Parts: sequence; C-alpha cells; structure tokens
Amino acid sequence: MDYETFLTRIIDDGIAAARADYANDEDKREGSVEGFEACRGKAPLDILKLLTEAGAATLRAMREDDTHYWRIRCREAEIEWVANCVSAILINMGSAPLASHLPTARAVMKAAEVFGVSRPS
Repeated sequence: MDYETFLTRIIDDGIAAARADYANDEDKREGSVEGFEACRGKAPLDILKLLTEAGAATLRAMREDDTHYWRIRCREAEIEWVANCVSAILINMGSAPLASHLPTARAVMKAAEVFGVSRPS
C-alpha cells in the first residue's frame, strides 16, 4: 500500500466517523470534515504545517471567544488524528514522527488496521 492510499483511507474512515459521531452537531461535524479534507493529498510535512496552523487558530478562537470555537477545535483535532496515523507509519519505516508526542497507541492500531495487520491471539 502506498502513502496516498493509506492517507485516503484514514481520511475517508475519519469523515464517516465524524458524520456519525456529530450527526446532531453541525459545528463539530463540519469542522471535523474540514480538518480531514485539509489533509487530503498532503505530504507528511504539509500535514505538520496544517497542524501547527490549526493549533494557532484554535488558540485564537478560544482567546476571542469565537462562536465557532468547536468547529475550529474539531478541525484541529482531526488534523492531529491524521498526523498521528501518519506518524505511526513514519516510525514503522524508521523515520521520525511528525511531532514529539506522536503517535498514540490508537493511531498505531488504526494504521495497522488500514494495512491489514491483525492483533496476535
């Protein structure tokens, strides 16, 4: 599986989950979808740049008491999720993760799922 196929699967699965999880919350749903879509077709370092920018936007929204805070925050959270999953495959290939705190165990498990690796019995 190549990187683009992996990334597309992470994004498509994430969008489906966001639509289900936030079916009754338009701001969170739309922010989540925006976050995933922002990552589509991006190289790992471009995703890191998106994550940095999204973090700054969330901080700004919090400080300014933006009425769309949750849309902005959910956008950041989903970009972070994609960065998490990408970091898992980068580490597996012997490269550094996108940020020092990445990846999480859930992201490693999601990356393994996408690649078809099952847990030992």
